[in-house]
Amino acid sequence: MKKISLALAMATFGGAAAAAPLNFDFNSLDFSKSYVAVMGSVQSMDSARAASTGYGTQISAGLPITELLNLEATLFGTYMPRDSDDTADLAHGFGFDVLMAQRTPKLTSFLLGGLGVIREDISRNESVSGYLNVGAGLMGDMPWLPVPGFSYRAELRGVLDINKGAAPGAGNTEIFEPRLNVGIQYGFGFAPPAPVDTDADGVFDPSDLCPNTPPGEAVDATGCPAAAADSDADGVVDTLDQCPGTPTGTVVDATGCPLPVPGVNPDEDADGVRNELDKCPSTPPSFKVDVVGCMVEQTVALQNVNFEFGSDQLTDGAKVILDGISASLVAQTSVKVLVTGHTDALGPQSYNLALSQRRSNAVMQYLADKGVEAARLSADGEGEFSPIASNDDEAGRAQNRRVEFKIIAQ
Repeated sequence: MKKISLALAMATFGGAAAAAPLNFDFNSLDFSKSYVAVMGSVQSMDSARAASTGYGTQISAGLPITELLNLEATLFGTYMPRDSDDTADLAHGFGFDVLMAQRTPKLTSFLLGGLGVIREDISRNESVSGYLNVGAGLMGDMPWLPVPGFSYRAELRGVLDINKGAAPGAGNTEIFEPRLNVGIQYGFGFAPPAPVDTDADGVFDPSDLCPNTPPGEAVDATGCPAAAADSDADGVVDTLDQCPGTPTGTVVDATGCPLPVPGVNPDEDADGVRNELDKCPSTPPSFKVDVVGCMVEQTVALQNVNFEFGSDQLTDGAKVILDGISASLVAQTSVKVLVTGHTDALGPQSYNLALSQRRSNAVMQYLADKGVEAARLSADGEGEFSPIASNDDEAGRAQNRRVEFKIIAQ
């Protein structure tokens, strides 16, 4: 069983290494990029041994040979105190490993596999044989150290000791034991190469299935162009959708807002209440509704209800907006409306106050002319005294020039 486990691990490692581009050129080797690792070891001994736990050290010296592969030479020693008495067995080994590394700027993960020779002193009987091992580990930066070049390293190896004398009298032909190594690694003038992202899309080249992505294009985890987000699945991408959250099945225009298609759209006024449950259809955008689609108490600011410069004459665009609001108010007789006009801070306060009153009166009169009962309407002017943004720039002043509708339940 141990042979099968080791064979499978080696096959997995070998297949992964074969899939990686080797591109090995001895003439381009830079020996200034070598490194050495010093680690302490804890080894769980095979039950056939006289010791249950072994302790030791390992020194590994390595050299990157490609972007993905390192070649290492390893020297280790293990002290195995016997459980039955105060004596101990010893083992020393030397071998070579190939590491396949996946590097990121701060953390490197790796798989390893290799072989070597091991000399053991078991019950004063010395023997020399071969060993195989496979494993995996992590390395990471230690930026808090004042001396650059150091990184921590931790790895777990499975070691197959092909030694008939490793456990005398047990009849074993080999022993398979896990060994944990933890320590530090130092690179001689070498920092692991930073991952390359040639097309600057945020996905490193080894993982990028779509290299040469145009600058600025959104990509997925594989580096390929990501499908533009359409959260409400109405066919209009979020960046262009002026009516997000449209119910499924709603027919929309190029801006993502519902088209008035009776019998087709399940929510023609896009208030979140399906047509068959909506007792107050044609609710204008921006107004909140209850579970049956009727307006609830609220205050809604409309910057798009505009007037001719310096006057109380409604623009044609403002009249279109008010037509929709008036139609909804005619159908919803259970609410009253307070129309409040606001201005920015340019000009005298008294002029702004009077202008805002005239404008709110004009809105109220327009709604009444469209069929809303006058008794349900009132108007007020606040002038410049209730700003919602700064008056120090045009963007803020534009927000302050507004008409507010306060919906009041009767």
